[in-house]
Amino acid sequence: MDRAQVLALIDVANTRGLEIGALNRPVVTRDMGPVEYVDRASQAELQRWYAANDEVDVADIVAVDHIWGEQTLLESVGGERRYQYLIASHVIEHVPDLFGWLGEIAAVLADGGIACFFAPDKRYTFDVLRQTSTERELVDAYVRGLRRPEARQIFDHFYGFRDLGSEAIRNGAAPRDVAADHSPRELLEFCRRVHASGEYIDTHCWVFTPRTMVETLDLASRLDALPFEIAALESMAEGAGEFFVALRRLPDDLSVDARRAAFVASAGVLDLPVEDLTASKIDALTRRAQAAEQRVAAIEASTSWRLTGPLRRVVMLLRGVRGAADGASPS
Repeated sequence: MDRAQVLALIDVANTRGLEIGALNRPVVTRDMGPVEYVDRASQAELQRWYAANDEVDVADIVAVDHIWGEQTLLESVGGERRYQYLIASHVIEHVPDLFGWLGEIAAVLADGGIACFFAPDKRYTFDVLRQTSTERELVDAYVRGLRRPEARQIFDHFYGFRDLGSEAIRNGAAPRDVAADHSPRELLEFCRRVHASGEYIDTHCWVFTPRTMVETLDLASRLDALPFEIAALESMAEGAGEFFVALRRLPDDLSVDARRAAFVASAGVLDLPVEDLTASKIDALTRRAQAAEQRVAAIEASTSWRLTGPLRRVVMLLRGVRGAADGASPS
C-alpha cells in the first residue's frame, strides 16, 4: 500500500474524510488531518478478535468512531453527507454485497468526493486458484442485500485458499498441486454451522484483477448502482499482490444517461494491462504452437499422408462442387 497514491488525489489536511477498517495501520492518521474511523466493531472488540494474530499489533488498533454493521453507513455516521473522501485498504474484497456497499459509500460523500480502495490482485495472493467474481454472483448479493458472508462465499474462500508462502510452494510446487487446508466435507459442515448460527466469518467474498475490477464497476454502472466515475486505476509492480482504484462521486442531479456517459468516458482513458498474456503464459502458448507445428509436420511427412493425397484432393473437389450447388440461385 502506497500512501502517496492517496495523497496525490486528496488534500487530507484540509478535507474531512472516513477510513474503513484501518485497524493498526491507518492510511491517514489523525495528525495528518480530520479523519474518522469506521469498522464493524469497537476498538475493544477488534483487540479481542486480533489478540492471537501475529500480524496485528492490537495496542495500535485505532479508536473506532463509527460502527458499521446492520445500519447503513449514512446512519452509522449520524445521517450527514459531509465527507470529501473515503479510504478502504483491503476491505472491498470482504464485503458481502459489493454494489450495495459502494452505494452506501456514495451516500456519505459530497459531490466530487473521492473513494480510494486498495484491493488484492488475485494472481499474486492466496486467491490465485479462485475464479474472478461473476456478474450473477454480484447481482445476486445485491438483490438480497447481504450483510454477512454467506455459505457460498465462505466455502469458496477456504476451498480455494492456497498459502503462497507455504513450504511446498517455496520448494517449487504449483498452487494447484497443493492440497487445500480443509477437506470439502469439513468445509461443508463448517458452512452448515455458520448458516445455523448466523456467525460473521471474515472471508474474501470477491476476487479481482485490475481488469475484472473495471468490468465489475462497469456492470454496476450499467445497473445504475454506481454514482461514480473512475478517478484512477494503478497496478503495483508485478507480484506486489494489490492494486489501487479511486472513484469520484458524481452529482446527484445528473440523469441516468449522464451518469453512465461519465463512467464510460472515465473508463475509456484507462490503460489496462493485458492480464491474460503474462510472460509465462506466452511461453506456454509458444511451446504449444511449436508442438502443434511439429505434429503437423510429422503427419504430412508420414507415408499414409502421402498415399492418401489423391483421395483428399477428390474429397476437396467434391466439397467445392457441393458448395457451389448449395449456393446457386434456383432457376
